[in-house]
Amino acid sequence: MFEVKRYTTIESKIEKVIAELIQLNIKQSIKLANTLINWKQEIINIIKYKINNGYVEGYNNKIKVIKRVSFGLRNYERFRKLIYLRI
Repeated sequence: MFEVKRYTTIESKIEKVIAELIQLNIKQSIKLANTLINWKQEIINIIKYKINNGYVEGYNNKIKVIKRVSFGLRNYERFRKLIYLRI
């Protein structure tokens, strides 16, 4: 959406985007502005720290795939070992 060279300007840029969206006076843009207002701190953090949960979501997806493939496996202990083996 925008590039930030200094982190002190992140909040002001988000505020500017929110103001422009509200000024458009379109239902969808106002809804987006409200979403940005509600998630402003989280958006600032993702831009500032560049950390996300993609790594964990990848493991969750692998476990779900293993669960789908091993349909019918009745012994939970074997299922758990299968997960450890494949991850």
